[in-house]
Amino acid sequence: MYPFENVEFMVGDAHALPFSDQSFDHAFLVAVLGEVTDRDKALDELYRVLRPGGILSITEMLPDPDYSLKGTTIAPGRRARFEPYEEYGNFFIYTVNFKRG
Repeated sequence: MYPFENVEFMVGDAHALPFSDQSFDHAFLVAVLGEVTDRDKALDELYRVLRPGGILSITEMLPDPDYSLKGTTIAPGRRARFEPYEEYGNFFIYTVNFKRG
């Protein structure tokens, strides 16, 4: 059904991801960060499950009622030890890519 064999869709708690440390190369959040009650804890969990050099890609867009400004996306990413390295888009829709150290 899907063109990729190594992709799964799962439902889980963003504050306690059910995965081993350093088990992923990439994580994608699209219109998700504003929905999470404790962004710092969720980003710490993403840091834990990404391998060193792994990529966290966060996209936010209007008219999502929980839209986050780019600065309020980058700041918690940095607190979680991610380093922003690419930005795309504009005020209405943007993507920030972070690398895990």
